[in-house]
Amino acid sequence: MINHGVPPARGHRVKAAMAVAVSALVHLLTGALVVGGTLLIIFGWATIIQPVLGLLLICLAVQLRPRRGTVDGERPLRRADAPQLFALVDEIAHVLGTRTVDVIQFTHRFEIRAVPFGLRGRRLEIGLALWELLTPQQRMACLAHELGHFATGDVRHHMMVRTVLPLLHGAAVPSESSAATMREQALAASPVSRRADEMAHAAARFRVDSALSGWAVWLATWPHKQMARLVQGLATSVTEEVEYRSDGLAAQVASTEAAVQALQCRGLSGVMGAELRRLAVEARTSTARMRLKGCGKSSPPTPERSPAIRSRAMSRRGGSTRSARPRSIRPW
Repeated sequence: MINHGVPPARGHRVKAAMAVAVSALVHLLTGALVVGGTLLIIFGWATIIQPVLGLLLICLAVQLRPRRGTVDGERPLRRADAPQLFALVDEIAHVLGTRTVDVIQFTHRFEIRAVPFGLRGRRLEIGLALWELLTPQQRMACLAHELGHFATGDVRHHMMVRTVLPLLHGAAVPSESSAATMREQALAASPVSRRADEMAHAAARFRVDSALSGWAVWLATWPHKQMARLVQGLATSVTEEVEYRSDGLAAQVASTEAAVQALQCRGLSGVMGAELRRLAVEARTSTARMRLKGCGKSSPPTPERSPAIRSRAMSRRGGSTRSARPRSIRPW
């Protein structure tokens, strides 16, 4: 087990504690909505307004419920599927003095990250585009860096905090332009027929009612979103120190050179993402052209374009004598 270095500063510990406290307050307010709505339904059943208000409060609490996260996407890898990879992750986690991951998922993204899910689950997401680019030592540095977030006590992985942050990705504020457009649609009349005019008015009225309900939901969830934004600000303020400490752990597990090279490779995500998107668009365009040529719908190339098309095709194929070989994937 390696040394985790100097403990975090007192100010950062205070900010992390404040983030957890504000997150707990958000969950308490959500629970208060459920309790208040239930009491209104039970004790105000003789009336009409109180059960309706109670049902609205419960619906609002469901909208603001904690999001714990699940394992989505393709089928995750278990220990029986990749025992050597899990053994490597277990060894790194043991050296760092933290708990290992429960599942591993391969993704198409240019990143490697370890994230919590559920109550106590941990998931390691490995982007194959980055994984194939790294050397074995650099892979160990990336794994140690991501597991180092758990070892150093990253507040963003705390269950209270990570269940509040998804509230920031809710519905946006309705814009003034959309509201003006809806008002114009409500006043517009169709000159085609009487039925069409009634349908146009009904559709416009429905859009206006939807906009009003959107505003009502936004106003009701505004306090929770503001507290979630405060939690995000407090968690972000201590992120830099957590990243530095995780980099130090990665340098101790692998090596300083491997940790620096891994950081440089991970910094190429923007360039690699743009190149992969360009190749995907080029592949789809080539496939569409081949289909059009097979159906006889494409126009024959002009004499001045034919040499350029043939040269591009030969450069993509790499010549007629060049054979394609499957790449061998290393175990890790």
